[in-house]
This record gives sequence, C-alpha cells and structure tokens, in this order.
Amino acid sequence: MKTITLFILLISTILFSQEKTNEAVYLQTSPVIYNMPNISYKTKEWSARKALFRSKEFLFKQVLGVTKDPIKFNITPLASTKSDELTTLIYKCEELNKNGLILGFYGHYWNENGVSYNGYGFKNLEKEDAIKFLNKIEKAIEDNKKFLQSDHDNNNIYFEFDDMQILIYKEVGYSIRLFWNGFDSSWDNTSFNKTKSRFEFNVDK
Repeated sequence: MKTITLFILLISTILFSQEKTNEAVYLQTSPVIYNMPNISYKTKEWSARKALFRSKEFLFKQVLGVTKDPIKFNITPLASTKSDELTTLIYKCEELNKNGLILGFYGHYWNENGVSYNGYGFKNLEKEDAIKFLNKIEKAIEDNKKFLQSDHDNNNIYFEFDDMQILIYKEVGYSIRLFWNGFDSSWDNTSFNKTKSRFEFNVDK
C-alpha cells in the first residue's frame, strides 16, 4: 500500500512540474513590443514574405514618419538567404523623396532563464549609404580574393560599416556574416549578388 501511495505521489509531482514548466515557457515566449531588440516571435518559420509584412510598420513609423495625410510608398523583398537569417528589401516613397535598402535580421536567442526566442529586427540604409555598403563588400572581396581563396574558411577579412561589423571568408562561395544589434546573420554570396544587382536596377527607376 505504501508503495502504491508513493508511486501516485511521484507521478503527480512529475505531471505538476511539467505543467508548470510548459506554462512558464509559454508565458515567457509570448511576443513583446515590435521593433525592440531581440523581439520574440511565436513561429519558428521566417521568410521574405513575413519580413515584408513586418517591415512595413518599421518603414512608415521609423523611416518615413507617421503623418495625418495618406502617403504612398512601395516596398519589395529583393532576396533572402538560404537560412532566412537575412532578408533585403528595397523601398521608395516619391512623395517624401526617400528610397533605400532595409536589412531584415532574424535569429535565435535565449533569455536569462534559458528560454529560447526567435528574434527579428530591421536596419535602414538610405540610398547613398546602401550603395556605399554594397560596393564596400564587393570591393573588399575583390581586393582580397587571392588571400581568401588560398585557405578556405581559415583566411578571413573583417571591417566595420556604420554600426555593423562584416566578416568575410571563402567556403564553396564567399560567406558574409553581418553582426548588428546582437544579431549574427550569414549572407551567402548568391543572395548578396542578387541584392546588389536588383537594388541598382530598381533604385533609379
């Protein structure tokens, strides 16, 4: 009888602990205010479509500015990486004479309690800064091609642009890692080239 009672108590304790743990995880991973660093997001999936949806609020509130009169703007995803850690979007607002490039970052985080979060954030580069940024990466690769190709993955170059740090090395293709605001996002060379060519083609249309 004592054995049965102990067994029931043990099972109850385990079930209660599991229930409390799951409840704590659910509460701590609920989404918080958008456009803050390391934002939590319920789904683990991310894509150019989701980046487009989320970036619209960032664009009109943080870049273009909220107005009482209707303002027209266009925003289009250019490319996302295979891992979806980085999505690039181009925007244009003729009424305010503003256009440029938005970098959409996405990554995984843990809080002080060890709870996993999916975070995203956006960085705006106005037209001239975007051109300088893309050209600097391209030139850095071209100027250091021999060094990078001589020892794949082991030879690296790095530099800073604005508040971002950029690390580049050679694997199958060139790998570009962008460090910004706690994010560490990998940008494969194919996605970078698509972004650069499409941005240059569309920005002056």
